[in-house]
Amino acid sequence: MLFDYHLHSHFSADSEMTMGQLCQAAVDKGLDEIAITDHHDIDYQDNTIEFLIDRNQYLQEITKFQEKYRDKLKIKKGIEIGLQPHILKECQQYTDNYFDFVIGSFHTAEKKDLYNGDFFEGYSQWEAYIQYLKTVFEVVNNYNNYSVIGHLDIIRRYGDFGTQPDLLENNEAAELIREILNTIIANDRGLEVNTSGYRIDGENPLPSFEILELYFNLGGRILTIGSDSHSTDTLTNKFKYTISRLKQIGFTELTSFSDMKPEFHRI
Repeated sequence: MLFDYHLHSHFSADSEMTMGQLCQAAVDKGLDEIAITDHHDIDYQDNTIEFLIDRNQYLQEITKFQEKYRDKLKIKKGIEIGLQPHILKECQQYTDNYFDFVIGSFHTAEKKDLYNGDFFEGYSQWEAYIQYLKTVFEVVNNYNNYSVIGHLDIIRRYGDFGTQPDLLENNEAAELIREILNTIIANDRGLEVNTSGYRIDGENPLPSFEILELYFNLGGRILTIGSDSHSTDTLTNKFKYTISRLKQIGFTELTSFSDMKPEFHRI
């Protein structure tokens, strides 16, 4: 079976793809199942754009397409929630008992935006990376209402640096990643493999294969795959190659979700 578990429709402020276009593209790509996972970022730290979704309207729209495509495509109710330490109660209230699948993502840290570069001011490259990881660690230690952590090392995509090293190259960053992964595993949560990461170096998804291998060696088995598509042309991007690399690491299954419960599928 073929899944894409990270997709954005026009309900995300950075996507113009309608839900109908998204679903039809999924069918055309031969997908068996998708999770629509639009952005909901409470207190997003950039006042030029807003990532907030009317939950009722959003879920009603997904339900409409579940019915329309019921014989062609399984569609799960998902959300990508932007996590920050000071809004965890609000995140819990928004997601609780409404979704099949929740991606917990980090688009800001220390109340500063990653994308526009505000977060990096005053930090060296590794200082920024480490502070970002400290935010992730703080959240996963205090919050559990998610299915997978999305694009764990997304910090590599941002910042005005000449290189994008693997986060395991630094001892302090590597120890933080190990602690994050151990916490995720202990809480029966998982990781996303996000194939948009190939846009960074052409060689790795997010997180990198090195981090994914560490996750496997620590006992992690809950793993979804998603293209992070905001347009129809990137659905299933590099899935075949990515799955072959995951099998080389030792993974034998990918995960889908229903009512926040993982279901495992052989690869």
